Amino acid sequence: MNNDPLADIRHYSPTMTISQVLKFCEKKGVQITRAMIQNYIRAGVLPPPVNKRLYTHKHLAALVTIDRLKTVFEVSQIRAELEPFLDAEGLPLEIYFELMQNAKSLTAELKNCDALQIMACASELKRNVN
Repeated sequence: MNNDPLADIRHYSPTMTISQVLKFCEKKGVQITRAMIQNYIRAGVLPPPVNKRLYTHKHLAALVTIDRLKTVFEVSQIRAELEPFLDAEGLPLEIYFELMQNAKSLTAELKNCDALQIMACASELKRNVN
């Protein structure tokens, strides 16, 4: 069984309202609220919705990544690490899946280090992009 909330993302509508995003997150076990989404947009760690109301798969990828990282890091730290990868709609799915795959392989021997490993992967990818 795959515990990645976005493993089947391509089966979902490419755009969602905030209510649909919240239902998706609840179904997938991602701890996100409306206020958190709005705070992440204000903090610059999540791009605003498309046409002021629609969220894309890239927004969901950013939200899931933020959810995993926030247990260990401040929002400003998360923004600094993810910023090079974010585009106008969020975190590209290929970057998300690469981060999650690398984090999975790195955490094979360490339990509960998801956030640290994702951040390490983000730093490594950032070095490769620059």
